[in-house]
Amino acid sequence: MKAWLTAFSLLAALPAMAFARPAFDPEIGAQLSLDRVFRDASGEQRTIGQMLAGRPALLIFGYDKCPNLCGVTQQAVASDLKKTSLDPDTYRALFVSIDAADTPEDAGDAQATVAAAADARNLSAWRFLTSAEGAGGALAAEAGISFDTRARIDQFAHPIAVIALTPKGRIAQVLPALSFTPRDLELALVEASSGRLGSIADHVFLLCAGFDASKGRYTPAIWAALKLASIVMVVGLATAILLLARGRRA
Repeated sequence: MKAWLTAFSLLAALPAMAFARPAFDPEIGAQLSLDRVFRDASGEQRTIGQMLAGRPALLIFGYDKCPNLCGVTQQAVASDLKKTSLDPDTYRALFVSIDAADTPEDAGDAQATVAAAADARNLSAWRFLTSAEGAGGALAAEAGISFDTRARIDQFAHPIAVIALTPKGRIAQVLPALSFTPRDLELALVEASSGRLGSIADHVFLLCAGFDASKGRYTPAIWAALKLASIVMVVGLATAILLLARGRRA
């Protein structure tokens, strides 16, 4: 019990000792630059626009040597994407390093780790991007995300989320890290594709469902309301027919 109380006291004191939290304010519809140049894990240089090549994408900012949530988020996204019905050739998953010290070799290590959560076919959608010129940090700033350098421990403090991008580089949706489901990732890509991806059921769901920003989830609340309205209408019609039938008998 003493150990628990001590731990609780330390946790309660953390806010007073902590640094100011980095900004996290992505704006739906914001346009990200497509001409920033990055290197992928093979060392090849391409712009974001060239990597999208007309596809929607899931974009994650972090850094390759992160000891905290970056790797966990990568693997969760890779594992969940494997459970969707989407063809990996029709979208991209981009992990953009905010650390200018990260190299293509570091990106290769991150890619090898994610390979354990995604089969070869699904891994083909992924790109692990670095830039010694600081393009990652600049792109994150465009997305409304900032980060703090903790030089003493050689780490970064930064928010982490999954951003759905349209093929033209606009932010379509933002999913908080580790609160998403395979269905959320699929719907985010379908929404970002402006109807080019997904099944008819996906499109109908998006028309009738909403995105609950407080939970970071697609919710069928509107869909449920429509179903309830339909049931009420059917019951109402049945009641009217029954009353008419009784009236005729009378």
